[in-house]
Amino acid sequence: MMSSHHQSGSSIPFRFFFIILVLFSFSSFSSSANALLMTSHSQQCLDLLNLKKGFDLSNALTSLSDWLAGTDCCRWEGVSCDEASSLVVSLDLSERYIGGNIMPSLFNLTSLQTLNLSSNWFNQLSDVLLSDLEKLANLTHLNLSHSGLLGGQVPISISHLTKLISLDLSSYMDYRYALKLEKPDLGTLIKDLSNLKELYLDRVNISSSRTEWCQAVSYSVPGLQLLSLQGSLLSGPIDSSLSKLQNLSILHLDYNDLSSQVPDFFAKFSSLTVLSLNECGLQGVFPTGVFELLNLMTLDLSFNEMLEGVFPEFPLNSSLETLTISHTNFSGSLPNSLGNLESLISLDLRHCNFSGSIPWSIGNLSELVYLDLSHNHLSEHLPPMLAGSKISTIDLSSNYFVGQIPSTLGHAHHLISLHLEDNLLTGSIPMSLFTLPKLEKLYLVDNKLSGQLQEFTNASSTLQYVALWGNNLHGKLPKSLVNLFALISLDLSSNSFDGSMVGLELFGHLQNLTYLDLSGIDLSISDRIAGSSLLFPSLDTLILQSCNLTAIPSFLKHKENMKLLDLSNNRIHGIIPKWIWTSVSYRGSMNLSCNLFTDIERPLPDPLTMTSINSLDLHYNMLQGQIPLLQAQFLDYSNNYFTGSIPVNISAYLGDTSFFSLANNNLTGEIPTSICDTNLRVLDLSNNSLSGSIHKCLLESLSNLQVLNLRRNQFRGIIPRNINLSCSLVIINFYGNQLEGEIPKFLAKCEQLQFLDLGSNKLADSFPYWLGNLPALKVLVLRENRFYGYFKCPPGASVGNHTFEVLQILDISSNNFTGNLPLDCFTRMKAMMIHREGDGTIGFSYVDVNGRPCRRILFCYRGGAYNASPQPQYYNPASTYYEGPSYSSCKGV
Repeated sequence: MMSSHHQSGSSIPFRFFFIILVLFSFSSFSSSANALLMTSHSQQCLDLLNLKKGFDLSNALTSLSDWLAGTDCCRWEGVSCDEASSLVVSLDLSERYIGGNIMPSLFNLTSLQTLNLSSNWFNQLSDVLLSDLEKLANLTHLNLSHSGLLGGQVPISISHLTKLISLDLSSYMDYRYALKLEKPDLGTLIKDLSNLKELYLDRVNISSSRTEWCQAVSYSVPGLQLLSLQGSLLSGPIDSSLSKLQNLSILHLDYNDLSSQVPDFFAKFSSLTVLSLNECGLQGVFPTGVFELLNLMTLDLSFNEMLEGVFPEFPLNSSLETLTISHTNFSGSLPNSLGNLESLISLDLRHCNFSGSIPWSIGNLSELVYLDLSHNHLSEHLPPMLAGSKISTIDLSSNYFVGQIPSTLGHAHHLISLHLEDNLLTGSIPMSLFTLPKLEKLYLVDNKLSGQLQEFTNASSTLQYVALWGNNLHGKLPKSLVNLFALISLDLSSNSFDGSMVGLELFGHLQNLTYLDLSGIDLSISDRIAGSSLLFPSLDTLILQSCNLTAIPSFLKHKENMKLLDLSNNRIHGIIPKWIWTSVSYRGSMNLSCNLFTDIERPLPDPLTMTSINSLDLHYNMLQGQIPLLQAQFLDYSNNYFTGSIPVNISAYLGDTSFFSLANNNLTGEIPTSICDTNLRVLDLSNNSLSGSIHKCLLESLSNLQVLNLRRNQFRGIIPRNINLSCSLVIINFYGNQLEGEIPKFLAKCEQLQFLDLGSNKLADSFPYWLGNLPALKVLVLRENRFYGYFKCPPGASVGNHTFEVLQILDISSNNFTGNLPLDCFTRMKAMMIHREGDGTIGFSYVDVNGRPCRRILFCYRGGAYNASPQPQYYNPASTYYEGPSYSSCKGV
């Protein structure tokens, strides 16, 4: 018993010792582990500091000032650590615009789970560093988009990051420098990334066919929830394998050339919240079931002009917030169930083919902020409520709406932009629109609005753009307009305001006003304005056409940066003052045409040093003396009384000129050959008394010349021939001179030629049948010459070649043709047989200083209405002699 007790007692110290030993060992292990973790944490901080050494922060949005040695890197900007281990698990330096290089120390941070370096300006990674990407094997989220890190081929090392949940390699680069997915291709890149839920490859050059990219995604990452392949050079059609992505929530395929129908299985993506297919070349009929997806919040089908569709009945519990169908071929009416989309924030249906009325239920859309139904075929009255109280933008322009502007718009206190132009609206303008507290843009142009603009109080402090032109507004202008202190642009032109004297100074104290157009409103505007530099401090565009002005407003003496000054069609007389040349800015435009100016104050500014302007129009005045030598791209001195000759050194003043007209003056002498050293597109010297021969260089050296009009002068000799260069001429008019000889064969090269008038000269030649092969020729006038022989068609005309295919006017009267009229030739002039309304025009297109397309009509020809019978629209055989009968097909001419 004693022995046993002794044994038992001696074992107690041993057990105690063992417990102590175990606790000590665990404590030692724990201490060692903590020490190791501390060492790893410290090392990671050093790795981050080494990473910073490669950064260029000179233009960055951060200085990373808290990245300092001796401080805890878990507290640094963009760095996150695991709470238990203190190891770095996230590095997010996105949108800092950091430049420089990525140092190899980045790839020592093997605990990283999230790496986001997007929107920076790093230099591309070397091949060595690219291979080190796979060291970051714990990454679940990798975003290198718009970082500059990757170029050329997508690195294969990314395919080894098998834990990835989100991958973004998107690029903003031009396609020439964009990332490519060739080796590896898309399938190789993602085949082992089975955990992937989000894949962004925007503007990465995938360049694969439908089966390749659709199947690669569907079979490798069937659990994908977000797929964004915008501008990835994908081709279609969309393969049915894509239907396997039943968890898909967000799909972006914008800016590809899918040339595909939208498959019906898209309507079975029950989890879909965003579907964006902007500018994809979609065609066919869009499946209406997609509109009924209850989780769908955003649908963008815009800029698919071949895509057709109609709206279904929208469900009551729809989640739609953004619906964009613009620039498609959707049609039909807008259903009353549109009002069920109570979550809708943006509705963009512009440039479609919708018709009918806007349903009154649209007033139920209490969350609607943006509404654009412009450029459709919508009609009838506007509903009393166009949206709820949150609406900020309404654009209903270019439709067929009638009736009055709803007065409720005057209570839309969040409205910023209202476009109702180009409709058939009538009635008066609710003056409450001018008092809306947030309104910036008010466009009501080109309607049938009438009545007076009434005075108003509490003028809006935000209204910047007001355009009311092209209506039937009358009465006096309200003085309260000058209380719109934020006004930048005001256009009241083409109305019927009464003729009470309105002083231009009424608007002169609007400090922000840059654009003012009061044209054609039948006003008498006082031109006695104090020449104060305080008036119109910001004005750069002034248009006062047809305002009964008798003098140039004197405040213009103090302006130097006018983009456009248009005082045309007034009664301004006297001398054009020399100070006016300094009022227009570089590339600005000045129009003083259709006035009573008699002279230009001398001396003129030195044309070689003066500011080059875009357009100078002085036509239809009473200007006399030598032509002014001024520089502009568009110069029109026509319909004046200028005399003398064209200066020998004219090319020195036409360096930038493309349009030059001296038509209808009293000029004499020859055309100086220096004019051939210019870049003219239009040269109009018609109706003068110019003489001499037509220089060969006019047709050969002016390679850009499209219009050459020498009508009604006194030119002699032959038309130059053997022109070797290509021909860009569209209009040639040599009518009413004394030209001799034959029609030069080089005209056969003028494939753009539409108008050729050689009438009333002394040309002697056979009928130029070879002109029949010119593809654009619409007008051919050979009247009153000495043409002779048989009227021929081009060889082979009888077997169906194109003979004067688009010719609409042919005049060969008063010549010496003989023989029969060839019926088979005339019956092939198909353009003369088309039923056509109105007149035809040929002119010159250009863009004005405000970027608006303009067209100067140079020639008109009568169209009229004709039956589809083989008779020309205009053909004049009078005073021409024929041996045989005139064919019945030419009766009624």
